[in-house]
Amino acid sequence: MVTFLETQSCLCRKFGVAYTAMLATKLTVEVVQAEVARFWSAFTSKSVDAVEDFYAQESTVFGTTSSRPEPGRLAAIRRQREYFHPQTTLRVQTSPVEVYMLGEFAAIATYTFQFHASRAKIGVEKSSEEHVIHGRATQIFAVDTDDRPRIFHEHLSVIHKV
Repeated sequence: MVTFLETQSCLCRKFGVAYTAMLATKLTVEVVQAEVARFWSAFTSKSVDAVEDFYAQESTVFGTTSSRPEPGRLAAIRRQREYFHPQTTLRVQTSPVEVYMLGEFAAIATYTFQFHASRAKIGVEKSSEEHVIHGRATQIFAVDTDDRPRIFHEHLSVIHKV
């Protein structure tokens, strides 16, 4: 798997110019916060194409119940199968998004969330409810080679109280 930084390096060598000079889009705290809001808006409106488009080709995702990472665009397709049915009701509420800038072209977004899905098709059950009260999210955004902010890594987890 080729990483974003390796892609940057390859482009620099191939074209003989600084990669950063080729990018017009620079990330800011406000841009990343807006991307997180757009992501959840696309998710709750059940737009599989929009959700899939948030993920870089080489992205990885750990979902709330995942034991291993999966490609981001595959996760979007799985979420379509589970949550994007006409009868499914989705609600998401996020805390304020904290953004840690990693230069001009990459950033880490962290926040907590609540997620509620009614009449979702999770697992082998025909229909079920899912309620995440104490969810945590980390999403790493970077400007992709097509000059768009994309998620390169996502980790969603749930706090299990003992």
